[in-house]
This record gives sequence, C-alpha cells and structure tokens, in this order.
Amino acid sequence: MQSFESWGFHDEAQVLKYYTYITSTSAPILSVSPPTADCSPTTTSAEAPLTLDLATLEKRITELESKMLIELETPGRRGGNDECVSRVYDEVKSLKQYSSLWTWVPKTYYKLSLPERSKILRTTVPQLCKSMLMENKSFKDTNSNSQNSRFYLVVVQYCSSIDVKKLEGEVRGLLPVKDRLTSKDYTFSVAKETDSDDLTGFKHNSVSPFGLCSKIPVILDKSIAHLETPFFWMGGGHPDLKLGMSVNDFLKAGGIVCDIGVDK
Repeated sequence: MQSFESWGFHDEAQVLKYYTYITSTSAPILSVSPPTADCSPTTTSAEAPLTLDLATLEKRITELESKMLIELETPGRRGGNDECVSRVYDEVKSLKQYSSLWTWVPKTYYKLSLPERSKILRTTVPQLCKSMLMENKSFKDTNSNSQNSRFYLVVVQYCSSIDVKKLEGEVRGLLPVKDRLTSKDYTFSVAKETDSDDLTGFKHNSVSPFGLCSKIPVILDKSIAHLETPFFWMGGGHPDLKLGMSVNDFLKAGGIVCDIGVDK
C-alpha cells in the first residue's frame, strides 16, 4: 500500500481532493486508504489501515501550499460583475483561504426549509450559518481596546438563536480584568438594517464576515467551532451566493469563538 508520505508533489491535486474528502465525511481517518485514480477511497481486508492523523495530513497540505501557487476557487458571475462579491472574494484570496468553496443557489433558496437548503449545498443543517450585526446599545467609548466595540458581527447557525445575555457576558469577558466594564454597560440587540447595510456593505441575506466595509470584531458561535465536520457555509456577498470554509481557516482570519448560541 502506498503511504501518504510517499506521494510526490506531482500528486498535489489528488492530495487536496483527498483532504477535502476525508474532512467532509464522518469516516474515521485511520480506516480510509489512499484515494484511487478517481480520488475515491478504497479499503480491502488485505490492506493495512492508513497510519496517519489529521495533524500529519494538515502539515503535508501546508507544505504543498508553500511550494506552489494554488489558484483559489472563484465564485464566478451571475448577472455581471458584483462589487460586493468582489470584496468578499478579494479578502478570501488575500488571506489564502484554500478551503473556500463558492456555490450559487436558486433565487427561491430562502423560501425553502433548512433541510432543503442543506441538500442544495450538500451539507448538514448545523453547517448552515448566517452573519448578524449586533449593537451594544449601552456602549461607552471609554476603552481603546479593539475588543470594546459598539458593533459586533456574529456568525451563528440557522438552527440556533443568539442568546443576548450570553453574548453580553462573553463580550465583557474579552477585555482584560483591569479594563473590564460592568454588566450594565452591555445591552445587545440586532442592529438596525440601515446600520448593517452601511457598516458591512452588504444587503439583507448577503452579509459575509469577509469584505466588510468597516472594521468590526467577528464572533463565531462555539457550536460552529465544534461541528463534527469542521466546515460551514455563510453569506458570500450576494443573496444567492454562499461561501463555505473550514473552521480552521475562518479562525486564522481573526474570528473570535464565544458561547453565544442557544438551540431553537
């Protein structure tokens, strides 16, 4: 059996496809053999299990990325060049988010149930997420710490709701103890649509954590960070465009993990 470490750099496309496959299935890594020519895993009783862990695989992927220029998948166009989509794509590209995937969905997408939407994206309901701008109505600009902000962009699952009390406690805890404000200095609610449009640069149902028009702290709900398959979908800058990304890549871009969600 060919071991992972024996694959040459000429096999980079196959390696990346295999990486995508094993991180998008629930099959344990140790029970999957290297991919065949068509990149589908094969397992036979005569073969020994593949003795590598995810850390080894990720290290190998990093080596590949450093040795060659990998062209990121592009969102393509629908209805001409969209400035909002371009902003999102440009930031994703500049951050070298190699796990990024783009999918255009039907215009009836938001009329569908969550299970129906998940089928379109070939994912699970818990991996469907949205970005919401939250405002601290009791904000006091008395602290220069970047974590003390009037507005926060919160990424939460569609199957969850934002618990404002948990959000208030988590945001307060982001500040060092010596700079920490009182609980009375935090009163969160969903920001006005006009403020969301102006600060994010995106309209309703198209908000993305990437390509924002303003510098806003981005919070990722803890439940997303702990997904069984560490990959989720969010807005891509257009109501009909969805951006998928690994949790690891998202956090490398500066997302803050906080426990703010509650099951619906």
